[in-house]
Amino acid sequence: MGNKILIIVIVSFTIIVGIFLSIRGRVFGVEDENTQHYNQLQANNIANSGLQLALNRLRFNKYLRGTYSANLHGGTYTVKITGDSILSVTVTSNFNKKKGLAKVTLVLQNINIPQINSSLAVTTSNLNLNLHGNILISGFDRNPNGTAGTGSPLYGIAVERPQDSARIMSSISNQVRDNVIGLGGIPSIGVVPSQSNIHELISQLIQSADTILYSGTYTSGTVLGTLDNPKITFVQGDVNFAGNASGSGILVVYGDLTCAGNFSYNGLVIVYGNTSISASASGNSAIYGGMFVIGPSVNISATGSAIVNYSSSVIQNIRTRLKSSRFIVKDWWT
Repeated sequence: MGNKILIIVIVSFTIIVGIFLSIRGRVFGVEDENTQHYNQLQANNIANSGLQLALNRLRFNKYLRGTYSANLHGGTYTVKITGDSILSVTVTSNFNKKKGLAKVTLVLQNINIPQINSSLAVTTSNLNLNLHGNILISGFDRNPNGTAGTGSPLYGIAVERPQDSARIMSSISNQVRDNVIGLGGIPSIGVVPSQSNIHELISQLIQSADTILYSGTYTSGTVLGTLDNPKITFVQGDVNFAGNASGSGILVVYGDLTCAGNFSYNGLVIVYGNTSISASASGNSAIYGGMFVIGPSVNISATGSAIVNYSSSVIQNIRTRLKSSRFIVKDWWT
């Protein structure tokens, strides 16, 4: 009798232990499955977060390329950026041996160049124009090498108000009058309404600048882009380009601009400010493309053999080649 009871107890205990171990195994299995699921979700989240951080960096540096790694939320991620106008951004992540992946294709947007109506456009409520020497302001299309372009002629100078046009007509000398040429006869001066998008363009250009300069004089050896590789340059403050300094692309100056010596620029020049703005040229300085001068009070002076000449080929070149820091998301994989 005692042996039977002992056997029953042992069998019952064995069954109970087996059930306990089975339940425990199932619990541990569920816990392990939940842990693995959490690790995978975290790896995916790290990959997506790393991608967002990479896109933010690209907004401030459109030339960011290559591979870099970082730690995030207890894991790691690696970013790989390749391409030119069309970019591929791939992010791989690792969290507790689980891997995540996020990828996006971006298209960099072109710079939206406004309509060019003249060689020199002035937006101001107080204009002072002081032109001397052999200054040439031409709305006739010319290539940087001096050959004739294929574009229609534009105004030599464009202003916003009829009174500004009348003031220029009455103030320039006969010698200079004959050198302001283009649409509408000599001197070629037209009244063109202000372009409301010019300040939006300036903000976009500052954000997308390839080169940032500060107040000072920049002489021979300064190269701010070429026709084959134009650049966006932003100058914070008054600047003087002298000697054989040169450039191509878009030059934005928040302050006064002085060009001297043999300074040459192929592109769009924008000089602007919130107070009095001065743009002056002397020597053999030459700008091919177009120029905007914007401010409450504008003083423009030129001496020597300075040239401001409209060039449709230069404008088209920067329209085609220059890229902003804005981009369009074409495809997104996670």
